[in-house]
Order: sequence, then C-alpha cells, then structure tokens
Amino acid sequence: MRKSLAPAVLLLCLMAGRPALAEGPLHVDITQGVASPLLIAIPDLLTGPIAGVGEGTDAGTALAEVVRADLLSTGLYHLLGVEGRYSASTETGLAPFARAGAQALVLGRVRPAGNDLLSYDCALYDVFGARIEASQRITVPVAQWRRAAHRCADLVFSATTGDPGHFDTRLLVVAQKGEAPGQAVRLVSMDYDGANPSDLTQGRELVAMPRYAPGSRRILYLSFDDGRAVLVLANLDTGQMASLKLPEGVPSAARFSPDGRSVIFSLARDGDADIYLLDLASGTTRQLTSAPGADTSPCFAPDGASIVFESDRSGQPQIYRMAPDGSDQMRISFGKGAHASPAWSPQGDLIAFTQIDGDRLRIGIMKPDGSKERIITDGARDEDPSWGVSGRALMFQRTVSGAALPAIWMTDLTGKVVRRIATPWSASEPAWSGKRP
Repeated sequence: MRKSLAPAVLLLCLMAGRPALAEGPLHVDITQGVASPLLIAIPDLLTGPIAGVGEGTDAGTALAEVVRADLLSTGLYHLLGVEGRYSASTETGLAPFARAGAQALVLGRVRPAGNDLLSYDCALYDVFGARIEASQRITVPVAQWRRAAHRCADLVFSATTGDPGHFDTRLLVVAQKGEAPGQAVRLVSMDYDGANPSDLTQGRELVAMPRYAPGSRRILYLSFDDGRAVLVLANLDTGQMASLKLPEGVPSAARFSPDGRSVIFSLARDGDADIYLLDLASGTTRQLTSAPGADTSPCFAPDGASIVFESDRSGQPQIYRMAPDGSDQMRISFGKGAHASPAWSPQGDLIAFTQIDGDRLRIGIMKPDGSKERIITDGARDEDPSWGVSGRALMFQRTVSGAALPAIWMTDLTGKVVRRIATPWSASEPAWSGKRP
C-alpha cells in the first residue's frame, strides 16, 4: 500500500526549514510514562533506495526504523503497527491511524538534495485533533543519514514531553578492544545508541575519565603516558590535543564549567586529594577544598551557582555541596551506604550518584539538597552515571555478576526501562554529550 499525507500547512512549515509547533493535547508524563505511554504510529516512508542510506534495506524503512528505536527506548511511547508506506507530499486522511487507535503519527518524506546531501521532512500529527503538532525539514550529509532520523525523534520527544531530545548526541567511552594479553584501551566516540564508533586514541597509552565540554566539540580525558597521569584537552574539530599545565600531583575526575572556560578537577598529593579550578585562558589554578581526606569527582550545577563533589572526610565517601569559590561546604547525602561520583542533571533538578552498599554498586538520584533519594538500578555493580541532555535518561557502566569486563547501559528515571548499548567490545566510563552542532 502506498499513501501520502500532508496538508498544505505542513509544506509551508517545512519550507521554513525550522521546527513548527502547535499547542495541543499530545503529551506524555515523564515520571509515569512507562505506565501510560503515548500510542504512536511510525510507518515506513514512501521512497526508493538512496545510495549510502540504510544497511541492507531501503531509505524509507531505514529512517523509520531508527526513529522507532529511539522513541521506544524511552518507555514513553507504545508503537502501533500500520500497514503500508506513507509520504508527506499530498493530502489524504488520518482515518487509518485513528482506527488503529493511534494518538500520534510520525510521517515524513526523504529525498536526495544534491551535493551529497539528504533532505528529510519530519512531521508529528495529533491524530484525533487532526492537526500537525510539530514539523521540520532536516538536511544532513548522506553519510550521516542516521542523524536525520535522530533529529526527527528529538522533534517528537520535545513536542510531546517539553524536554529536549537526547537522540542526536554522542557518547564517549573507554573501550577495551582485542584479546588479552594484547588488549588495547582506546577512547571511542559513538552515537548514543552505539552506532558509528570512531577511535579517538590509538591504544598506545591508558586513558580514563572522558568528559565533553559544552557544545560537544572539545573533550577532556586522563592519559597515562609513561606512567604519569596528565589531563588532555582535545578539539574534535581540529584534532589538536594538549596536556594541561597543573600543579604537581595526580589529577583525576576533571569536568568543564558550564561556560566551558574553566576545568574543575581533583588533585592528589602528599596523601591527600583536593578540588581545584583551572582557568583555561590564563592557566591559573585555585584550590577550593582543603579538608583532610580525599575530595574528588566535582561537578558544577548547570547554572554554575554550586558544585557537588565526593569526599570521605566523614569516614566514607559521601556527597557534599559548596559554592563556586569553595565556601559553604556541606554534606547532602545521608541515605544508606556510601555515595560517590555525583553528576548534576542538565535541568538542575536532580543529582545522580553511585550508591555503595557493601560490595554492591547501584545508580541513584536525589534532589540538590539531598532529599528524596531513590535508587533506580538493581545490578550487582552499576556506577559512573552520565546524564542525557533531556535530563530524563542516564548512561552508566554495568559489570554483570561473573563477567570480567563492563558494558554501557541506559536507564530512564523510573529505573523500569533499562537496556544495554550494543558495542562489539567492552566499554566503561560513559560521558554523554549535549546536542550536536
């Protein structure tokens, strides 16, 4: 069956080349979304083969499959099957989708745009309201066709939740490739779903603790060159890499400030570890903590007004908060067990952490004041949480009982939607980017 669907208003919206939104009833409840998902239809697109698009299937099917996988991964949508292929090109009715019980419908049109570019018109319909909720014309290089589908899924997610989508993003991981004893450790960048991996280091030195800068075009990571730990700042556009000049000691757990102008990190020396702040322009450093014990894993609030960090000054690792100048330090974690590796959500409303209870590690979330602590994963060893730009999903490292090496997993805030990110090698220490430029 071949059909098409697009009122004239859609074509006008798409001609503008930017998202068009309409106020409407389509909405999914983020916190209870897995219990009442939005009923959505995402049929294959009506198009023929396009060279370079799809992996063993035609372009219309390949794009629709990625959009479906993105939205299903959140647990907020229930996919309804509808036979046939559809295209946003001429007007037709919504009756088949209404009869199937769909509340929402995602349609589009895809075609070559010249100069090795691909044009994808993506539209979200309110089926029962008989109107367009959001639409956008997306243009990408043909080789990046998956980005077009991810951006379409982002459009749908944003329109139905009010939060930015986290699909058109990248993930940094520390990958262990090859067979022991010659196994190489590399820093790898890939799409959030594990596709399109790219090695950023060549396995000649150990790497650890990668982090993205705001804008996702610069990264930080820890490199062990000749047994010496250094912080490396890399520009993904130019390929330039430079070791940061720091005070004497062993650095770790570095992150960018929200404006990208500074780097906050932990520095161990003389049997102690404290939090420091490095201004990238001037190269000056400032010590923010000086309490006995180990202070590590600092993370700025998204507005830059506070910093959370891990400290064992109370006898075991717990989470503390302080002002950007190091003043007003106070403990905020008081739940069961120890608390480590805090990470502030992009919206500033939650802090993720690793709970350590005996030999068991799990991922938890709490309010910035430490209240309403909740454990959301149930693995034997779950650690190193990293937020998606939506603020509604987390990547983390999981080592399954009996397994020697870890893998990357993703969960929603309910902890009910958990899945592994497929990679052909073991991976650890995930760092999730913001929106790609």
